[in-house]
Amino acid sequence: MKEDIFSRYESHSNRRLAIDVSVGRIEELFEDFDSAASYVKKDLDQDFVDYLIESVQEIGGYDFVIRIHLPVLVQEKHRKRLRKSIKSYFRYLELLERRKLRKTLWKSFLLFCLGMLLLTISMVLKGNIEHLHSMMEELMIEGLTVAAWVSLWSAFASLIFELTSIVNDIRTYRRIASREVVFKTSNLSRTLHTDEPKESALNKAVRHNV
Repeated sequence: MKEDIFSRYESHSNRRLAIDVSVGRIEELFEDFDSAASYVKKDLDQDFVDYLIESVQEIGGYDFVIRIHLPVLVQEKHRKRLRKSIKSYFRYLELLERRKLRKTLWKSFLLFCLGMLLLTISMVLKGNIEHLHSMMEELMIEGLTVAAWVSLWSAFASLIFELTSIVNDIRTYRRIASREVVFKTSNLSRTLHTDEPKESALNKAVRHNV
């Protein structure tokens, strides 16, 4: 697995891997649904976001930089804006996951309390009624017991599965937001024209790494 990672990702410096993204223009890293807005005010391109997330998940615990390949040198103010956009966007995603984390913990807590309450009621009823007078009473107590265990299992399942996924996403978003974004001038295989359909940042990145 380690050899495969180093074959797919180049080393940048200080034993850090490089997540390479090649685009013709810096604007291609942003959504183009609002053509009237400047790229500074747009969201990041979803393909670009997905590619960064998938790459970081594949890299695992290795340190990395985000390396943007462009055919021409861009001004420093544009570099700063892209760095700020990446940091702000993934900090925002982290914030959303933290809210989801709180909701998941609260839901698990409520399910656990409900399960313990139902289990207590069923045990009290079972202990106080020496002889059940009807099948309906027996079914009611058994139903409370089953509902209690279902509620308890749902609480633990939510913690085990949902919590793990949320924590991993938070860690991924935090890593991307805190990593260095570097720029490299590269000669692309072709020149992009304004009348050409936009090729996604993800496709360019994959094409570059193959």
